[in-house]
Amino acid sequence: MSNPTNDVQAELATKAADIFVESFYEALNKPNLRSTITSFYIKPSALAPAEASITINGNIVPTPSAFQETFENKIGKTSYEVQAYDAHVINPNYNIGVEESKLGPDKDGRKISIAVMVSGQVKYTSKNGDEGEERGFMENFVLVPNVEARNPKAPKGIKKWLVQSQIFRLVL
Repeated sequence: MSNPTNDVQAELATKAADIFVESFYEALNKPNLRSTITSFYIKPSALAPAEASITINGNIVPTPSAFQETFENKIGKTSYEVQAYDAHVINPNYNIGVEESKLGPDKDGRKISIAVMVSGQVKYTSKNGDEGEERGFMENFVLVPNVEARNPKAPKGIKKWLVQSQIFRLVL
C-alpha cells in the first residue's frame, strides 16, 4: 500500500486541525454544546480496543465521560482563546484496527494520525460564580482516524479524526 504524498498529508493534517480546534474549543466554551464533548474521543470497540488517554495538569482523567461531566457539572463558564496551533502527521498509515486487506489503498490519507499542538489563554468561572484569572495554556492532542467514518453508510458530518491522547497544562 502506498502512503499519501507529503503534500496530501500536510494538507489533511492542517484541515483536520482547523476543524478540530474550532469545534472542540467551541464545545468547551458553550454550555449548550458540552454534551457533545465525548464525541471528540475514540471509543473502545471490538475493531479498535484502544481507550482515550486524558491528562489535565498532571492528573489522569479516567474517561472522556468524566472529562465531559467536569465541564457540565463543575465549570460554569469558560473562555478558551486559541492563539496558535500547529499540526503534523505522526503516522501516514495508522492501523485503525481493521484488517488491512479490507481497507484497500490509502492514497487519500484517511488513515493518518496527527499531532496537534494548541496554545492560548483560558479563564474559568465555577458554577457558584467564582471567577478565576486568565491563564495561559498549552495542549497537545493525538488525533487518529475514526473507524466509523470509513463506512460508506456513515452519517453525514461524522468526525473523521478522534482524540486518542490529550495532555493539557496551565502555564504560568
